[in-house]
Parts: sequence; structure tokens; C-alpha cells
Amino acid sequence: MLSILKNAIPNSITYYVGSNPNHLKHLTNCTLYCKQPFNIDKSVKQVIVEDPQLEFYKLSKQYKEDYLGNDDLIFSNRFKAYIHRDAQIGNNVKIGAGSVIGKCIIEDNVEIHSNVVIYAKTHIKPNTIIESNTTIGGTGVMWVWDKNERVYLEQLGGVLIEKNCRIGSQCEIVRGSANEVTLIGEGTCMAHGTLIGHGSQVGKYVHMANGVKLGGSVTISDYNFIGSGAVISAGVKLLANDIILGSGAVATKDLTTTGKLSGIPTWRK
Repeated sequence: MLSILKNAIPNSITYYVGSNPNHLKHLTNCTLYCKQPFNIDKSVKQVIVEDPQLEFYKLSKQYKEDYLGNDDLIFSNRFKAYIHRDAQIGNNVKIGAGSVIGKCIIEDNVEIHSNVVIYAKTHIKPNTIIESNTTIGGTGVMWVWDKNERVYLEQLGGVLIEKNCRIGSQCEIVRGSANEVTLIGEGTCMAHGTLIGHGSQVGKYVHMANGVKLGGSVTISDYNFIGSGAVISAGVKLLANDIILGSGAVATKDLTTTGKLSGIPTWRK
């Protein structure tokens, strides 16, 4: 199994491009692609290569999966939608016409409107609403150069949407890379046109207004409000609760205290 570094477990394969052995203390019984040897747990097999990230991305091709499973989609006369034969659909689930549902788990009382696409390894908990033309679990775009050729990382993770969420129309939630999950916390609202990047962790009762954009691996704590058109750069963390990020703001660094912020880049109001 391929793994991002922080999630690496026994028998997994991961990579590291840095030089600090403290970042590797949690590794045991796994394979590590790295630039130099490290004095770490002897059970870790270290594979020394010039570009660990490139080698990891190349390796991901061997683990590629079919996340939609077109050959196993069956047209449902009840819903007028295509549903994977192995999808787990709970009680009182509504699925709109023209939707495509991959091999996923949809729990009770979920309402899916028309023309929604849900990829495999998505888990949607009860009482969630997803409006029309939204895509859940799409492929993130991560690549590195191999001379003059792009090598893409196969996205092998999933999406977890907790209970009582509301997701607007034309939203996109990208699945996690390797063995990570993109998380949308309980009670969160995403207004129309919002985009969530791979591996992002959105807390409980977050409100994202129209057109919010989150890069990959963003973290948002509970009860935050993200204004229309705001952008949070990849890897940025909103670590306090009750942050209000103003419309059109661009967060380029971690925010650690409660309050109102706006501007490009953000500043406290």
C-alpha cells in the first residue's frame, strides 16, 4: 500500500525528500524512498534514490484503481441514475436523475439531486444533502517533472462526509492522495461552486460561502466562516475556532487566533 508520510503504517511504501530524521521516527516495518540513509528503526527498508518523489509517483501507476467502475454501473429505473452494483445505499436515500454513483457508502436519509457524480471510496453519513451537478471524490492533479515529461500521482484515497452536511450545486470535493481521506465535518455547509482540494480536513459546522477554494491538505477547525470567493492556499491551517475569513480573502499562512480577517494576503480586522 502506498502512503503519505504522516499516515505510513507497517507494510506500506512512502517517501521523504527532507533531511530531518525526526520526521521519520514514527516509521516501522515499511519501505521508505529517500535521498540519503537515516539512522531510524532498522525495520524500515530505505531505498536511496535521487528523486524520491518522482519514484513514488512512478510507483503509483502500479496501484491505479478504477474509481467509477463503468463496467459495473447498472441503470436504476427507480432513480433514473447509474449506480455501481456494489454501492451500499441506505434507507430513504433519494438519488436524482442522471447521477452516477460509484462503489461508495451512502447512509440513511441522504438526498442527492440530479447529475451528481460520486466516485468510489466515498462515505456519506446520514441526513446530508448534495445539490445538482456536484462531483464527490474526483481526481486531484499532482505531478512532477521527469525530464520533459509530467509524471502524475495516482490518487488512491477517499472522501468522508459526516452527517447533517449540506453541499451546494457545482461543488467539487477531491479525494485524498495515497491513503488519506478528504474530510468534511459534521454539519458543514458548502455553498455553490466551492472546491475542496485533496486531503483537506474541514471541521464541524464550518460555513463556506459561494465559490470558496481550498488547496490540497488544508485544515479548517470547527465553526469557522469562509466568505464568498475566499481562497486558502495548499497546506494552510486555520487552527482556531470561530475565525471569519472575509469575502475574497487569500490565506497564505496558518491562522491561529479567533477573529475577523480579510485582504490579500489576510490581515486582522
